[in-house]
Amino acid sequence: MRVSDRPEPRVRLRALPQPYAPAAHSLREQLRHPLVQSVLHILRELVASGGVRLVGDAPDEERALFTQLTATRGFAQALRHLATAHVAGAAVVEIVWGDDYMPHALRPAPPEMVQFGIGEDGEIVAVRLTTSAGVQDLPLTHAIIVDAYPAWHIYGVRELPIHALSKYLQAYDRVLRSMDLYLQRHAVPTAVAKTPASYTETETQQLYDALVKMQDALVAVLPDTETSVEFLEPRGTGMQLALELMSLLERLVARTLLGGILAVYEAQYGTRAQAQVHWEVMQRLISAVQQPIEHALHEQLWTRVCQYQLGRAPQGMLELNELDTVQREEIIRNIGDLVALGMVDPQRDRAWLRSLLGLADGED
Repeated sequence: MRVSDRPEPRVRLRALPQPYAPAAHSLREQLRHPLVQSVLHILRELVASGGVRLVGDAPDEERALFTQLTATRGFAQALRHLATAHVAGAAVVEIVWGDDYMPHALRPAPPEMVQFGIGEDGEIVAVRLTTSAGVQDLPLTHAIIVDAYPAWHIYGVRELPIHALSKYLQAYDRVLRSMDLYLQRHAVPTAVAKTPASYTETETQQLYDALVKMQDALVAVLPDTETSVEFLEPRGTGMQLALELMSLLERLVARTLLGGILAVYEAQYGTRAQAQVHWEVMQRLISAVQQPIEHALHEQLWTRVCQYQLGRAPQGMLELNELDTVQREEIIRNIGDLVALGMVDPQRDRAWLRSLLGLADGED
């Protein structure tokens, strides 16, 4: 390599500081959509349900401090909230410090209520929150910030994967409205009465009233035996097409938000071996989602606690448990969600599930 080919130190693309840019601008409607919430629930559980662990050669005093930290009020909820950064771009948890400089409580902040001040290098230099008491600045020492897409701040690009959901969610809502109208019209078959030509207007009205009552009571007394009633059942595949379209949109939303994490959707159409492969892929992808959360927890929470309490940097690393190290009860809880969504079949995938839970033959 020639000397002239060497890079120039500290040369970087120039970026302008951005004062308090919205972290999740216009995301409230998408984040609060029931379909998005259902996917986020699965993501939070898979990423954070295993809790945290302390790895490395940490002394006893540090491990005791770690145990005290994990007992902080709101700790489990904070872990789950930080997983939202993968979808919303960033997530913030407020640290409420006690008089002893230990966290007294952890309070998640809604992504759409957070604004960030961005420095020249694209780093977050200030945080501002909108609360019921108005707009307030949150000191960085009182915050855990997971910034999942830091490079986007440099280029001023604020489009997130969730922004691509607008049309999917609108289509999903239209399908739901169409199904509601369909059921209103066709849930109860249309009754058609055939009467003799000699029927008077009064007799026709009496018959009409009897058929109207049938819709509520499902039983009606007709005026005479000469009247016949037929029921028109809806024909066609409108409802089936609507259900298939809803299933397609649900899978598109999951893939848009989570990439390949929910590729296990395909397991319901394949074999146990395919299901196992999808689960293993999901484990690796979940681990990738956990990395920025682990970094934020270690640098912005655990390191501060050790500095305040022990006067030194921590020797142990704070990490999230991966899926393969989660306790059996927590695995079962996650599997329950996957079964409810049709991703795993308990009967077809029985052998794989037993191996996943570490059950020997004949053990329940």
